[in-house]
Amino acid sequence: MARTLNGAEDGVLFAEDGWSLDVIGDDPAREGWAATILALSNGAIGVRGAIEERAEATTFLAHAYEQAPIHYHEKLKGFAARSDSRVPVAEALGMEVRIDGEAIDFTTLRSATRRTLDLRAGMLRRETRWSLPDGRLLRIRTERIVPLDGSTLLVRRLQAEIEGAGSVTLHPRLARAPHGAAQSDDPRIGVNLASRGFETEQAAEDIVVERLPGSGIAVAAVQRTREDAGWLLATTGFATGRDGSDALAERAAALADTALAAGFEAAAAAQHALLDGFWAAADLAIAGEPRLAATLRANLFHLFASAGRDGRSSAAAKGLTGEGYEGHYFWDTEAFMLPVLSVLAPDIARAMLVYRAHTLDAAFANARALDHRKGALYAWRTIEGRECSAHYPSGSAQYHINSAIAFAIGAYVDATGDEAFLVEHGARMLVETARIWLALGDWADGRFHLRGVTGPDEYTALVDDNWYTNRMAQKHLRLAASAAARVAALAPETWAGLAADMALDADELAEFGRVADALHLPWDAARELDAQDASFLDKPRWDLAGTPASEFPLLLHYHPMTLYRHQVSKQADLVLAMVLGGEEVSAERKRRVFDHYEPITTHDSTLSASTFAILASEVGHEAQALRFFAETSLVDIDDRHGNTGHGVHMAALAGSWLALVWGFAGFRPHGPALRFRPTRPVAWQGYGFGLVWRGTLVRVEVAGDQITYRAVSGPAITIGHHDGEIRIAPGESWTGALAA
Repeated sequence: MARTLNGAEDGVLFAEDGWSLDVIGDDPAREGWAATILALSNGAIGVRGAIEERAEATTFLAHAYEQAPIHYHEKLKGFAARSDSRVPVAEALGMEVRIDGEAIDFTTLRSATRRTLDLRAGMLRRETRWSLPDGRLLRIRTERIVPLDGSTLLVRRLQAEIEGAGSVTLHPRLARAPHGAAQSDDPRIGVNLASRGFETEQAAEDIVVERLPGSGIAVAAVQRTREDAGWLLATTGFATGRDGSDALAERAAALADTALAAGFEAAAAAQHALLDGFWAAADLAIAGEPRLAATLRANLFHLFASAGRDGRSSAAAKGLTGEGYEGHYFWDTEAFMLPVLSVLAPDIARAMLVYRAHTLDAAFANARALDHRKGALYAWRTIEGRECSAHYPSGSAQYHINSAIAFAIGAYVDATGDEAFLVEHGARMLVETARIWLALGDWADGRFHLRGVTGPDEYTALVDDNWYTNRMAQKHLRLAASAAARVAALAPETWAGLAADMALDADELAEFGRVADALHLPWDAARELDAQDASFLDKPRWDLAGTPASEFPLLLHYHPMTLYRHQVSKQADLVLAMVLGGEEVSAERKRRVFDHYEPITTHDSTLSASTFAILASEVGHEAQALRFFAETSLVDIDDRHGNTGHGVHMAALAGSWLALVWGFAGFRPHGPALRFRPTRPVAWQGYGFGLVWRGTLVRVEVAGDQITYRAVSGPAITIGHHDGEIRIAPGESWTGALAA
């Protein structure tokens, strides 16, 4: 039994237990949204939740992307030369239905459809009743799985029956890859590819091999079918690479054949078992708010499913659920997604950081392109590692990408104790990227200043002393120095070789500390307020109240330079600095930051709401905390920005968990200690969640004015509760007052 949580007119339902999401109906105007929120993925392949009979452009592979030159009328030195663009691959969902031997055209037929995304099974189920022109009803049932083991495989089974006389048969079809979304006036979608897409090298009923001429990457898709206990079982294997088409086809066929032999039930059992492990840590509850709790589970499902697992990929802004942002990885992967995965799926978090380690050479090249003789600068947006942003004021100038990756390394190591990662990868990444801060800044009046950067707020560009950038650079420099010392202690021979390879000496590490201590954090004494940057508070304020609703987001209606001249923020900037780097800032000072910057922030970015929710909770603005928490939680389920059809907003989905755990529960990623300063919104009866900290599965449950910490499994753990500490043995719990 299901009940409506979003409203019947939306056609969105959650089951009573909050573990499955239903979309009712087949509305073409909402099909893009439905296909996104019902998507299945595993970090290597993503398949949108489309209806087979009308499927198109549904399948994406992490390693299938075109490369095209970026054309400039006035190209200057160091501009990005070409872009990576993830494009849809061979259509795996296509299906022809024949009644009495004749193919059915579904484009004009009416249907009654229910699609169910089962969050515990990792399966999408569908039942559709088509009304045929002669009055008969055709019922089609399908179930599909994208195995969460990271294989490039789609497993599904299908049934059909007709009410009345006649025979019906199903014929799964592979189709050649469609063209990707065309470039539009919205910079968040579409691309002007040099090629027309894939060029076909092989094509038959059960095999398609195509190659992208720009990147040279080929994709082989092989489909196999057999009857299976009243169902038609269909398996589709994919292989990508620059190998010859025969070799790729052989690999794809092996995947499809193995899955076909194993059967659907085997795939379903493996999927359920894998998700049981994830949900043991990740399950959550909000007493009296079943819709929010169910939505957060759906959000975590997409985050877990879309994250790269192979060490050669990461998590794109839209995951593998759509074409938005060309499949690029941005800073929000490390600033928002990785802190969640580090405590819910640490193996995946490690793999995503290994991807960044493997693209360090591209970061060196990027730094040289921007005239830095030492150090590494990660690309603002990329797939393969090189910079793909053609608009440097809001792209390459966002040097804080380096500090986001450093922050994620620190958060991962703190949460897992995986110091081997520092030895293998992390120390070098931290040091080489920290060197950029020394090259970027200069000394004046005894302080160190960073010049000509863009912070998270892309409505303000190329400024001096962006508070967020400077504070995160400060933390980055200190982390690099401490990581170097730790690796030197753990593996002295390894460190000696690494330091020699980097030409790093004690003087440079000491300079890291001096610069960190002297980094300037702008402060307006007259206003008694932290300043977003050196000039921000001197600009005229944008009249947000007088701006028509039709002119938001501002980036689609105003020239960037118009925005740059005003005191207006696209998203949290200084507020985010207070969340990620505010451990030394008083609550009153944070409150003044929130009260000044919230009214001038448009929240045009979906990254913004979660950060404001966290800080609002910390400074005691409960109503605003709840409002922003709902905004980030429901961004895709409710399609609040009107563009979920392009793919889920991965960082916002991660942000919903952060808003709960970092906001209301008061956790902050500041070091190896697990510490909470929990509160409970008056409107809630309680809430609960889990996480893994240094191998211990911890459940946190708030009920009324009490809180319980439980060490479910793993070693004993010390948990900070406000300013005290509690030691909990495995299998035991502690219950006490919620407030300090």
